[in-house]
Amino acid sequence: MTTKNHIKSLLKYVIQAPSGYNTQPWKFKLGQDFLEIIPDYTRARINTDPEYREFFMSLGAAATNFQIAANHFGLSFEKSYRLDDENHDYAIIFKYTGKKEGEPGTSPLFSAISTRHTNRFPYLNEKLSKTIITSLRSLPRPDSVSLNLITRPGDITALAKLINRSFLLWSRQQSMIDELETWIRDDLEFSPNGLPTGVINIYKLAVNVKHLLHFDTPKTNRTLQKNQDLAKNAPALAIISTKNDSVSDWFQAGEYFELFALTLASYGFATDFFNYPVALKKTRQEIASLIKSSDFPQLLFRLGLPTIIPPRTSRYSLKQLLLS
Repeated sequence: MTTKNHIKSLLKYVIQAPSGYNTQPWKFKLGQDFLEIIPDYTRARINTDPEYREFFMSLGAAATNFQIAANHFGLSFEKSYRLDDENHDYAIIFKYTGKKEGEPGTSPLFSAISTRHTNRFPYLNEKLSKTIITSLRSLPRPDSVSLNLITRPGDITALAKLINRSFLLWSRQQSMIDELETWIRDDLEFSPNGLPTGVINIYKLAVNVKHLLHFDTPKTNRTLQKNQDLAKNAPALAIISTKNDSVSDWFQAGEYFELFALTLASYGFATDFFNYPVALKKTRQEIASLIKSSDFPQLLFRLGLPTIIPPRTSRYSLKQLLLS
């Protein structure tokens, strides 16, 4: 098999990476001995992700999957970034450097690529073991990236209240709700992208809110309380932050998140994002204040053992993602 075909064979693992609203905002430029993961701006969410933070973090997550799959099959690559701010030209580039010595081994992280997915159902009330916490804290992390793993009930409750309040603020912004609605898919509809409505009650609520005359209806309040409880009852919350708000920081935050999520998946744990507090400037600052950090929060999510395992969200075919 040629090097190019080896690289192409790894892409089926790369596309399993998470992305905001399952937009899968990546394209692949494949050469004889290199791969470029490049942004597909047609899948950007200009209202709900106007700075393209989640957009570029998604590419970082895809890059982690590539590295883990390459290591599993004994292939070595040198990674670099193309960061041309003037021309908005960005990419994560992998240059093939040869085969690793010895026989490829089975990695729990590689196996986790096929089991990791965002799970928005309730989690079991089971604390993280010391083994898992130690494993998570020992993961290699770029200097620009920081992790706050929150397990104290009081701290979790404070963040849960902030999540609830940020959603109410977020849902009052019509442009955000309209954009979200374009990415929601009916459960019976086959689509290679978007969010199935059966597992995203809070998203369905957001879309329904715009049809209500009042935000403080009993139904709205019950649903908000339910989703606040998802955060409050989780065994742990995690916040990934970066020293700066730049494309390279977002790439690295996404890379680190996927490594974190795959490690959790290897223990049977799942993750679920709370994007609203990070998307709004005021509540984003409040997150930083709660964790006593001067860094920029990029991702806030819960983690735990899921009570229900839903089907994985769909993916585009490789044919749709490869550049000719």
